[in-house]
This record gives sequence, C-alpha cells and structure tokens, in this order.
Amino acid sequence: MYSRILKLARPFWPQIGGGMISSIINVLSGGIAIWFAASFVSTLFGATPQVVESVALNSDWSNINEYLKWVTYHFITGGDRVAALRAVVLVVLVSYLIKSLTYYTTWVLNGWVQVRVIRNLRNMIFDHFLHQPLAFYNTRRTGDMISLAMNDVMQVNNALTTTFRPLIIEPLNIIVYISLLFVIQWKLALISLLVAPVTGFFIVKISQSLRRKAKRTQVQLGEVTSRMTETFSGIRIVKAFNAEPVESKRFHAETQKLLKLMFRQIRLQGVNLPITEMLGVTMAVSLLYYGGLQVLQYHTITSEDFMRFIALLFALFQPIRNLANVNVPIQTGIAAGERIFGMLDVKSDIRDLPDAIALPPFVSKIEYQDVHFQYAQSTIPAVTEINLTINKGEVVALVGASGAGKTTVADLLPRFYDVSSGSITIDGLDIRHVTRFSLRAQLGIVSQETILFNDSIHNNIAYGMEKSRLEVIEAAKLAHAHQFIEEMDDGYESVIGERGTRLSGGQRQRLAIARALLKNPAILILDEATSALDTESERLVQQAIDRLMKNRTAIVIAHRLTTILNADKIVAMDRGKIIEVGTHKELLTQGGLYKKLYQMQFEN
Repeated sequence: MYSRILKLARPFWPQIGGGMISSIINVLSGGIAIWFAASFVSTLFGATPQVVESVALNSDWSNINEYLKWVTYHFITGGDRVAALRAVVLVVLVSYLIKSLTYYTTWVLNGWVQVRVIRNLRNMIFDHFLHQPLAFYNTRRTGDMISLAMNDVMQVNNALTTTFRPLIIEPLNIIVYISLLFVIQWKLALISLLVAPVTGFFIVKISQSLRRKAKRTQVQLGEVTSRMTETFSGIRIVKAFNAEPVESKRFHAETQKLLKLMFRQIRLQGVNLPITEMLGVTMAVSLLYYGGLQVLQYHTITSEDFMRFIALLFALFQPIRNLANVNVPIQTGIAAGERIFGMLDVKSDIRDLPDAIALPPFVSKIEYQDVHFQYAQSTIPAVTEINLTINKGEVVALVGASGAGKTTVADLLPRFYDVSSGSITIDGLDIRHVTRFSLRAQLGIVSQETILFNDSIHNNIAYGMEKSRLEVIEAAKLAHAHQFIEEMDDGYESVIGERGTRLSGGQRQRLAIARALLKNPAILILDEATSALDTESERLVQQAIDRLMKNRTAIVIAHRLTTILNADKIVAMDRGKIIEVGTHKELLTQGGLYKKLYQMQFEN
C-alpha cells in the first residue's frame, strides 16, 4: 500500500533524484565528521598515530582500515599536534557545514514533492467521487467521504512529512556507519548486528497491531464527521424539535468511541521506542565491555580504533531511533492509504462505452422500451414494464402517489442510473451508446431539491456555462427572479450562502428555474419544479414555463396537478408501473387512477 502512495511521486523524479544526491552527500559528510572525531580526541589527548608510512590499498580491500588511518595521518593529523588539531577541527567544521546545507536542500526538495503528491491525491479522490453515479452516493454518507478526502489524506500527508526524508537518509546513514564498523573491526560489527532480528521481530508485531488500530480509528473518525455533517445539515429540524440534547448525546458517544481507539493507539505507540532503545543500549553496553577487554587485555584493537568504533556505534543509534519513530506514522499512513485506495478502486457502473458517440441534436422522439430498473440496495423493482414515447415538442407529465416511480423514470433519461433491462432511445440511439457529456448537454433539469452554491447569483444561474450578464438577466426575468435580485444589496453579485440559505424557498426555486432556462436545452426535466413557490409566484413561473415549453420537449413531475393540466400527455403511475396515458380530459373521462388523484386534490 505504501508503494502505491509512493508511486504518486513518480512524476517528480528529478526533484527526488536531487534529494537523493543531496542525501548521499549529507550522509558521507556525517560519516567523515564522525571518523575525524576520534582523531580529534587522539590528537587532543596525546595519542600517537600508529601508521606513519605509506600504505597501498589491497585489491580485496582487506587493509582498508589501515589505509584510511594512513590517509588521515598523512593529510590531517601527521606532524605538529597543534596544526593537526587545527586541521581536524576545520575538517569537522566543513563536514558539518556541508551536512547542514545538504540537509536543507533535501528537506526543501522532499517537501516540494510531498505537497504535490498530497494535492494530486486529494484531487484524485475528489474527481473520483465527482464521476461516480448517483447509486454510489445512495450507499455512502457525505461525512465519510469528506473524512476520507480530508482526514485520511492528512494522515498520509503526516506519514510522508515524517517519513519521506528518514526513509531516504537514515538507511544510507545505517549503511555507511555499519560499513565503517566492519572496516574497523568486523567481529565487533557482527556482534552489534545480532540485535537486529530481535528488534525487527518486535517492530513487525507492533506495526501489525498499529495498522489495525489506525484503520479502526480512521473509520470512527469518519463516523464523527458524518454525525457532525448530518446534524448541521438538518439544524432547522434539530432546533424545531428541541433535539439539541439528543444530538449532543449522540455526538459525545461517537467521540468517546474515538477517544478509546486513539488512546489504545497511543499506548501501543509508547511501547515502540522504549523496546528499540533498550535493545540498542543493551547491545552497546555489551560491546563496550567486550571491546574494552580487547583494548586493555588482549590488545587486538587500538584505542583509537575502539574510540572510532564506539563513536560510530552511538551515531548508528540515531538513524535506528529515527526509523523506529517513523514506524507509527507509516502504519497510520498505510491504514489511511488502504481506505483511500480501496475507495479509488471502486469502479463506476455508469461509464461511456469505448465506441460511444456524441449524441446528435434531438430531432424526433424519446422512447422507453420495456424498461425495468431496481436500485442496488432494494429487493423490489422501482419501475417495471415502462413503455412510453415522448415526441419532440410534447410536454409529458408524470403523476402518481409518492413512491410510484415518477422520479426514477426521469432519472433514467440522463443516465443517473442505467436501466436493469430494456432500453431508452433518443432518435433511435440507445443512450448507453452515446457519451454522457453529449447526452446531458441536451438536458436541462430542475430538481425537487434546489441545489445552489455559496457563490454569486450570476454564477449560480450561469453554473457550468459561459454566459454574459445580459443573458443571465433575461433568464432571471423569464423565471420572475429579476425583481428580487435587483432589490438585493449587490444585485447579481450577491453571495447567497451555502445551499442558498440567504434566500427564501421560492427565491431559490426561481434561481434554479432561471438556470434551466439559460441553458436552453432541447429536453427539460422539471421534478416538482414549482412545489416551493407560493400561489402568485407559481402562477408567474408557470406562465414562463408554458412559454418555454412551446415547441419544446419536457418531462414534468408534480404532485400538484394544476401545473400540468395543459400537458400534451399525462402518464399516471402506481407502484412502478404505467397505469394510464392520455390528456387531462381523456383521463378524467376514463375515470381511472388520474381521476382519483384529481378528485382528491380539487373536489375536496
């Protein structure tokens, strides 16, 4: 999973390569500084270098330690001790200067890559959500999706920020330090590596547990986000029913679950470093004792070599410690990455076929041919045996009780869902064989739920379109929205708040109608289009819609039958089936379902 996250960094290989080169220089500078630190101590305390004659490096590098000591003596510590001291101090200073500069360079280059990886990942998630069908949203909560795009991505960001540099530099540090340990005394170096399998065993076990707990924590964080989103979205109902204590109790219960999961994770995190550190210290103390005996009793290693060995050994602890520290964010990042890529791997059920064509301009008719459809989470069909022809220029009304299938029939036309069986054609072309973009470009939709954005009125009316102010004003006039817009402080530049909360229900509905009018589509779908308007506004908007419907194709869904009395064709539905089709007068004469609906609304 972590490799999938790192694959996102591939486009930035020049910066990563620069960071790697800088890291190598950084590591070598650190190794040189530590190597000369022992020479500094030897020079300061009067130890005399043992190698003073020229040494040639063997082809098998068997005398690498003696060769390096000779190079150190010949170029740095040989001759006058004060001069040698100056040379050692200068070399160490320059080494650390280079180390500091390369550290900064690596940090900036890695950071440059990190922020772009996170940006691209968040964009991938948003675009993936954006192109999913409506069925995808029916089975997922908004809060979970927001948590995934924000909280889970932030965990991946934390993992990259904390681990990107250590995972590059610290392994190099360890390789360089261990190599120098083997150069000095291979037996001592081999003993120092014996602790690695034990440490690795504990790290693997802790990592597995950490990843499981981190995943559960991220899931619960999604629950908390969902609870908050749902509560604030329905805040009017919460306040109307005095339900603040109820919602507070529910939210506190979710955060308590999150607290328990987070604390378990914290406790496990606390075990990671002490175990690693204690094993390392135990190994170091053992080596101090064993190596000290080699110097004092057996004379198998010089004091200068032993000081170098100990200096490098303790220097080795820091990169090991750093790698142990990154284990926690790595596991948390992997857990978050599994959730993210698990979602990104979900394929859309509604997509363009490889040979899909652009839908030509609408010229003749729309046909529903033996259409059946069932929602994924349902056990019964939503609509069945739908056979309907809508000729160009007709206004076709779908009526029926709630749950009759009216909205489902309308939603199948723009391919918000695909039919389970049967087909829908426009001018003889199956809509599954044309691109979704070209199909929806010919459709205008005013939905039952008015969707507006926290933007200006102009941008809301012209949403998704490049239109001039004059065109926007003309559409607003047709929808009888121009007057109230002009009365607002900033007119068409007035920002209307999230979901248009600064407007009344009728005003929001008229803006949505203006948006559909501005698009000037070949086919209009009006789902409860005037349900949010008062009587006077409904009359005015209905007049505008009637003018717009002339010589235009429209599918109108309404519970209030006053809005569709002049429809060319009325389709009465019940339990997902078409019961009868005809004009208003014809259906009243038949005395069927439509007449019952009509009597319920008007005769009482």
